[in-house]
Amino acid sequence: MDAPARTRLDSVQMLRAVAAVAVVTHHISLFANGQWGVDLFFVISGFIMCYVTADSGRHFFTRRIIRVVPLYWAGTLAVFCVALLWPQLLHNTTAKITELVESLFFIPFKKGDKINPVLFLGWTLNYEMFFYLLFAASMAVTHRYRALVCSLLLIAIAGIGQLVHFGPVPLRFWSRPIILEFAFGMACYTLLMRTAIGGAQVRTVASRVIWTAAGALFLACMPFATYLAASQDPPIRWGILAALAFYCIVYGLWGVRLPRVPVLIGDASYSLYLFHPYVIQIFTKILGAFEGRGVYAYCMALLVIVSCCALAVLSYQYLEKPASELLRRRFVGRGPRAPATLPAGSNAI
Repeated sequence: MDAPARTRLDSVQMLRAVAAVAVVTHHISLFANGQWGVDLFFVISGFIMCYVTADSGRHFFTRRIIRVVPLYWAGTLAVFCVALLWPQLLHNTTAKITELVESLFFIPFKKGDKINPVLFLGWTLNYEMFFYLLFAASMAVTHRYRALVCSLLLIAIAGIGQLVHFGPVPLRFWSRPIILEFAFGMACYTLLMRTAIGGAQVRTVASRVIWTAAGALFLACMPFATYLAASQDPPIRWGILAALAFYCIVYGLWGVRLPRVPVLIGDASYSLYLFHPYVIQIFTKILGAFEGRGVYAYCMALLVIVSCCALAVLSYQYLEKPASELLRRRFVGRGPRAPATLPAGSNAI
């Protein structure tokens, strides 16, 4: 079960692109209905962490730091400098050293009525790094059953969080039910390793279409799940649908090469996720992009989405990828690598 088929997972990258673009639309006032993209990201993350450690967990945490930290720190320091020099350009971000340090080291803190770091979308990275720690600890216990051990830890922590009202912000934050979505992703990995590999060569075109269409249907339901009762936790509103969509689409498209554009946007989804709000702000403040709901506003929305994707691809090609490769050569060397068939830019966010 632990040895993944040597298949390029274009479908995973495409889903990362979908998740990132959904979050972009969430921050465009015309739509404001794409928060579910985060839940899809978490499911993808649970799957990918299992996949890239199938052969070996060596250097796991070092690789995660190399992949996540450089771009996030660069963005955090840039936003902090803006808050220091031109605070009028930002809404709630202030140039406080304590908040900067907590942000850089993924420690959740409360800012007003929200828990947001300096680079505000980094709140999801606080969950990601917590998950990586649990996953690394699980591998230290048993590599073969790492997904099971980590899932049990996540379930236990989320359960305690429902029973105990923690005072410290980090404990309240990390024990929220949303962490269960990483377990959903690990469950998808386990099922796909049992089902997708064996049938990859015998699956018919019709069955692929049916599975992919079913996944697309689950995905299409996610925006409508936004309107369910606000009291329902994300795993109930979006996480289950995200896991079903992920499994069906990846199963249906296992081994299928997809068009380059969605895969490239998936590669660049980390940059797209972190920096798109600032591109949106430029269009909003300088061009008045979303005043009213006329044709101009919707054309500007399309232009914003395309611009965000294009800038993210440039960031990936000329910042993310070179920095990651340089740091990997320096700190990881040429030891066992993640399965070569997972696109080189793959990461959780």
